[in-house]
Amino acid sequence: MASRLKKPSLSLAGLSTLCFRRIRRLFLVVSISGLALAGCGFEAMYRADNLRTDILSELAVPDSRLGRQLERALRGRLVPSPDAPWSATIVLEETRENMQLDSQGVAQRSRLRHRLTLTLKSSRTGKTRVVVFQEEQFFDRGNSGADEMARVRALRALAINQLTDKLTSFLQTLAPHPEPAQTLADKS
Repeated sequence: MASRLKKPSLSLAGLSTLCFRRIRRLFLVVSISGLALAGCGFEAMYRADNLRTDILSELAVPDSRLGRQLERALRGRLVPSPDAPWSATIVLEETRENMQLDSQGVAQRSRLRHRLTLTLKSSRTGKTRVVVFQEEQFFDRGNSGADEMARVRALRALAINQLTDKLTSFLQTLAPHPEPAQTLADKS
């Protein structure tokens, strides 16, 4: 009795048919999952929505681990322009507070707080404006020191991304609004 299942032949035509079927299935799965994600409101974490270039003339970020992370997160989202009305200086702080101590004084839970202080200086009037953004996360003590360090690194990256989103949203509100276009009736 012959077998119902046919094995693909090892000829060039058989291999190309097998690969084509797999590629077609993969394309179908990727396109359906893309539609499903779009339908549920999924928004990509890394967007290409650049800020307008006429907001900041310069941006001073601290030369520290947090500053470099912030600079990487802002790269491509914020491009300074020499004609812009504001210059900005950023100060980043990270504090870790131990909470819920056990009977031996070892922290079972900690709070990680990130604070971004933005100082804006107007190039026209010289006035300054200070705005503070803050992110706070809690985490439980890990089984090992390496596990705890990995959690802190992940929470730090999350906080920097959220602070970047808050910062760019705030800076977008400072963008000068273009004057409305004149109509032909206004010109005559």
